[in-house]
Amino acid sequence: MRVLISSCLLGMKTRYDGRDKKYDISFLPAGAEIIPFCPEVEAGLGIPREPIELVLQGDDCIRVLGRESRKEFTEVLEMCCLKKIRELRKEGVDYIVLKSRSPSCGTETPLHDYEGNEIGVAQGIWARIIAEELPDVPCKTV
Repeated sequence: MRVLISSCLLGMKTRYDGRDKKYDISFLPAGAEIIPFCPEVEAGLGIPREPIELVLQGDDCIRVLGRESRKEFTEVLEMCCLKKIRELRKEGVDYIVLKSRSPSCGTETPLHDYEGNEIGVAQGIWARIIAEELPDVPCKTV
């Protein structure tokens, strides 16, 4: 069994603040092949980095912006995630475990207006791409 897991859940210090969110993955079958992945790190955003957030733009599109700088990271993250999808299709993946409330990985992540006010929830960019591109692969958010 091949399982892709958000890197921070494995204890890797890949979060924006250089910390982790280690999670007990003992629920996975013994011998599962673990594939760590952090879209923000793989896209070159660095560690530590400016926090990012999902922002609803005037054109009703959701973008990924730096919390303070308002620099847009949508395209670089999408390209990184689509590259990973191509790899997963080639090599196979049986199960996915994602970090909740992440603008990359969360399935119900805070959505903001341009001023940074929370206005609802949306799928993180990686979670959305997984749902669109790998709809038959079971996915758990923790």
